[in-house]
Amino acid sequence: MKSLLQISKQNLWLGLVLGLLTQVAFAQPKPKQKNPLKSQETEGFVSWGAQLNACNYFGDVPSGWLFTRPGLSVFALRKLSPRMQARLSFSWIWLDGDDFSGSTATSGTYARNLHFRNFVKELALTATYDFNRSFGKYLKRRWFSPYLVAGIALFHHNPQARTPADLGGLWVDLQALGTEGQGRPSYAAPYNKIQLAIPLGLGFKWRMGDRWDLGLEIVPRITFTDYLDDVSGEYPNMPDLGNPLAVRMSNRSLETIATFYDRPRDLETVFNNYGAPFFYTGIDGNTYTTLPNFRRGLSTRGNPNTLDFYIVSGFHLSYIMNVGLKCPKFN
Repeated sequence: MKSLLQISKQNLWLGLVLGLLTQVAFAQPKPKQKNPLKSQETEGFVSWGAQLNACNYFGDVPSGWLFTRPGLSVFALRKLSPRMQARLSFSWIWLDGDDFSGSTATSGTYARNLHFRNFVKELALTATYDFNRSFGKYLKRRWFSPYLVAGIALFHHNPQARTPADLGGLWVDLQALGTEGQGRPSYAAPYNKIQLAIPLGLGFKWRMGDRWDLGLEIVPRITFTDYLDDVSGEYPNMPDLGNPLAVRMSNRSLETIATFYDRPRDLETVFNNYGAPFFYTGIDGNTYTTLPNFRRGLSTRGNPNTLDFYIVSGFHLSYIMNVGLKCPKFN
């Protein structure tokens, strides 16, 4: 009996120990299992592409959609999340405008008779946000999605204009001439040809295959300069410019030729509205001719209270090069 009682006590203790161990084992928190769908939807990839652009400028010189000019962009895009991508792009952008276009002989812009062209080189870092979330890997991305574009750009610009016919009709750089007196005593400093811009716009993309995407974008660039067209402030006193070419490029109100068009008959209408040509002698002893009020302190050459901006619109085609990118590991 005693041995049986001892065996029963041993079994009882053994049962209690096993029960406690079982409770401890089942009480341990279960390790979290990864959601395979979530891990797939965040898989990144890189795509490369090119975009054929239509470029438009808006500023002090008339332009509008009649002055739509071609441009080209190349870019690399990295997917960051189901909705977000980062994109680095380089663009060549052609902008221009002309006082002759869209104005009548009675308008102030027609009398001013300025024009320009500007070949802009732009480096931009932007983020795109898809309205349609993409689940799964790149093979399961949505067939269509609108998206927002926003970022920052650094661009170089250099406005040019054609010289008068008697000077050969050649395109010359305007910033170095200081057509509004920039860099001269009592005038503003020369404007910077390297500027910042804020791209902010909208796009649409379509899946064209396992690795190809087609996109359409309309992205205005908000700038911080009023000199994309070399026009902003008031007319300078022509003797202050100290350069015959700067004088000719600054005030073109009496020329009988616009950029590409003759206007001799309309000059009579200009004179009727603004007065006959005015002659005056400068401090340098030379005689200068202009319309009566087209001088410093009497008439503005542009509007210094507004900034220029430009719009880049276009179709792009991109190709997915790499999928499932991860940081490299080194042994």
